Formats: sequence, C-alpha cells, structure tokens
Amino acid sequence: METNRERLESLPVKVLYLNAYLTQLILFVIAAWLYWIFRDSLRDVFIISQLQIIEALIWGSTATAVILAIEWVIKRIVSENALDDGGINKLLFSQMSSFHMICFCLLVSIVEELLFRAILQSLLGLFGASLLFAIIHVRYVTKPVLFFVVTGVSFILGLLFHYTGNILVPITAHFLINLISGFYIRSTNKKR
Repeated sequence: METNRERLESLPVKVLYLNAYLTQLILFVIAAWLYWIFRDSLRDVFIISQLQIIEALIWGSTATAVILAIEWVIKRIVSENALDDGGINKLLFSQMSSFHMICFCLLVSIVEELLFRAILQSLLGLFGASLLFAIIHVRYVTKPVLFFVVTGVSFILGLLFHYTGNILVPITAHFLINLISGFYIRSTNKKR
C-alpha cells in the first residue's frame, strides 16, 4: 500500500507548485474580500512611510534571527519525526531556482501577512489570527511539535505587528524565515 509520502513524491513538482500558488491565490482573494467589507476599519494598516521600511528591515531581521535560533534549538531537542511535515517543503524547495524561491517566498509572506496580520488580527485579535494561521498549515495540525512551532511563529509575527503597527515588519520576518529555510532545505537536499 502506497503511503502519503510516496504519493506526494510521485507527483510532478509542477503540480506541487501549482497547488502552492493556487493556495496563495485563494488566500489573496479572501484577503481582498475581507478588506473590501471592512475597509473603513482597516484603512490605517496600509499607510507606510519610508521610516517604516527601515524599521521593517531591522525588526524583521532581528525577529528572523531569534525565531530561527529557537527552531534550531527545537530541532536539536526533538526527534526528526516530530518535525517531519510529510516532505512537502523538501519537494517544494529542493528544485526551485534561487530567483523562483525569492519570488515564491515574497508572494507567500505578503499574501499571508496581509490576510492574517493586517486583516484578521485587526478583526479577531492576536490569538484568533495566530490560531487560524496555524490551522491553515493543515499538514502541521496532526504533528503537535510542528503545530506548536508554527503557532508560536505566528504569535511572534502577530506581536511584531501589534507593537510596531507596521505590516512590513511581519512581512519581512516571514519572508526571511521562509527564504532562509528554503535555501537550507535545498542545500541539505543536494548533499544527500
């Protein structure tokens, strides 16, 4: 009997990319729809100044370093199986060109942070948005350690947005976390 991992590995990588991009399109449509409905209460979230771009780079980079350091410690403490996402990230990132990876990570970070931080966190609060963010990463729900990590990362991204009021801060952190993780996955996969 074929396992989920074997079925996944037998899929052409273009099918995985298509699913990843379609997921982001769906999330973007949801974000646009919610923004349209609640635009009057969300208007200030999207006002960005040049100073906020510098703030985003500083806070986003610092948060990325802290989050990746925590993830590195967790990786040393728990079993490899506890952190296994079923191989999806490995399959997605291992064959991406650097340019593709940068574009993909940028798209994901912008779409997800606009939806979960700028819109849902503004409407549902930090805890609600963080929990929803973790739940949409459905492959982690049955893995308690992964679910805890993604919920924690989401909560940190939410705190960054809450305290800075700058949507570019969690976008920057999310982008750097995904990009560094993607390059790490690709480089370790090529070694094997």
